[in-house]
Amino acid sequence: MIHLCPISQLRDRLGGYVQAVARDGDRVVITRSGREVAGLVPMAELTLLDTASTRSMEYKAWQVAQELMRWRIVKEGLAALERERD
Repeated sequence: MIHLCPISQLRDRLGGYVQAVARDGDRVVITRSGREVAGLVPMAELTLLDTASTRSMEYKAWQVAQELMRWRIVKEGLAALERERD
């Protein structure tokens, strides 16, 4: 279940919200002046988010490395053609 919680209310009832998140898997969306600013989620969900983010960055780095390798191969091939012409 998702709970909307003004930050002023969170200050007064933090223990209850943490318990609901840890025990029941609830989520708490913290608001300030009616705007959503942060949230409380179960630790398992945070771990999944962190893992997904890390894997995504590692995959992006791998893609960039592959693209650089392709350009290096093309550049070396062009240099070899230039040497053959001379």
